[in-house]
Amino acid sequence: MTTLHILALVLLVVIFAISLWRGINLGLVAIPASFLLMQIAGVPQKQVFAAFPTDLVLLILGVMYLWNLVRDSGLAELIVQRAVALSRGRPWLLPWTTCILTALICALGALPIAALVITLPVALEIARRENIRPALMGIVTIQGGCIGGLSPFNPWAKVVIAQAAKGGVTLLPTEFFLCQFALNLTFALLAFFAFGGAELIARRRPRDATTQTDLAAPSSRLALTWQQWTALAALVGFIALVLTRHDVGLSAFSMGILLNIAVKADARKVIADLPWSMVIMISGILMYIGMLETVGVLQAIGELLQSLEQQSLVRVGMTYLGTLMANFEASSVVVLGLVIPVVTHSLAHEPSALLASVQLALSATSIVVITASPFHLGGGLVLAELHGDDKTFKDLLKWTVALTLFLPLAAFLIR
Repeated sequence: MTTLHILALVLLVVIFAISLWRGINLGLVAIPASFLLMQIAGVPQKQVFAAFPTDLVLLILGVMYLWNLVRDSGLAELIVQRAVALSRGRPWLLPWTTCILTALICALGALPIAALVITLPVALEIARRENIRPALMGIVTIQGGCIGGLSPFNPWAKVVIAQAAKGGVTLLPTEFFLCQFALNLTFALLAFFAFGGAELIARRRPRDATTQTDLAAPSSRLALTWQQWTALAALVGFIALVLTRHDVGLSAFSMGILLNIAVKADARKVIADLPWSMVIMISGILMYIGMLETVGVLQAIGELLQSLEQQSLVRVGMTYLGTLMANFEASSVVVLGLVIPVVTHSLAHEPSALLASVQLALSATSIVVITASPFHLGGGLVLAELHGDDKTFKDLLKWTVALTLFLPLAAFLIR
C-alpha cells in the first residue's frame, strides 16, 4: 500500500471522529473530505460526482414519498391494526411476522431490497404504534431478507453457486441453504434479545384492548374512504412493479405522484417530510467510499490479502474486506461477486464438499447480514422512516460494527 492509500484510510477515520465529536451529519463531513482527497490524489473532479448514489437516493426518497402519502390517507394505520389484531395480544410475534413475510418474498426470487421496501415501512409503523424498539423491528425484518436472499431461487445465492462452479468447488445447495438459514436466524434472535425482545415477551396487551382491536379491524377494512382506496391501489401498483423487477425508486415516484394528484396533498408538507438528512448522510459517505475505490485503496487491500500463503488467512481477510465494503456498498450482489471468487479459489483443494459449503455460507452470510448497516439500503430505509433518529442510528451502528469485527473470524473454523 502507498502513502496515499494510508492517508485516505486515516481521513476516513477522521470523518467519523469529527462527526461523533461535534454531532455533525456524517455526510456533511464526508463530502468536503472527498473534495480534499480528490485534490491530494489529483483525481478529475467528475470522479467525485460519479460516486454519487443516484439510484439509492431516488429509492429512499421515492419509497418515503409514497409511504408518507399512504400514511396520511389513514391506510397505514388500518394495515397496522390488522397486523396487531393477528398477533392477539402477543407483541413479540410482530417482528417475526414481518421477518417471515420478507423471507418468503425473497425465497421466491425477489431481491431482498424489493421485499424490504414493502415490509420495512409497515414493520416500523407497527413499531411506532406498539412501542417496539425500531432497531429490533428493523433488524429482525431485514434478517428475513437475508434468509430468503440466499435461497437457491434468489440472485444472491445464484452468484455464490455460479462462482463456486467456476472455481471448481463442489457446493451442496441444501447444506449451503440450511447453514446460512441457521446463521441468519441466530443473528435475528440475537438482535431480538439485544434490543428488548425479553421485555416484549413479558409484555401483555390487556384482554379488553385485544378484543376491541380484533373486532375493529374487520369493520375498518370494509369502511375504507375513497382516499384510502386510492392509496391501496397505489400501494398494490407499487408492489406489482417492484416484484416484476422494475426500478424501486422510479416505481415509487410514479405511484406516489398519481396518489398525490388524486388526494391533493399539501406539496410543501410532502417535500418537508422527506428524509433529507438521511440522504445527505448516505450520499456523502458513499461519495468518499467511491473516492477510495478511485484511488485504488480497496484494490490494494485485496491484492495484499490474496498474496498471503495461508488459505485460511486469505478467507478471513477477504471476508473482512467484503464485510467492510458491504457496510457502504448499496448492492450486496456486487460485494458477493468480488469476494466469493477469492474465497472459492482458497477452497479449490478442499476435499470435503460439506466444509466448502459451510465456508461459503459463512462468507456469504457475513456480507449480506450487513444489510442492516445505517449506510446500506436496509438500515438506510429504517432511518429514513424514522427521519434519522439518532438512537436508532447508534443501535444499527453498534450492531453492524460488532458483526463486522467478529463474524469474519469464524472463517478460521474451516481449515
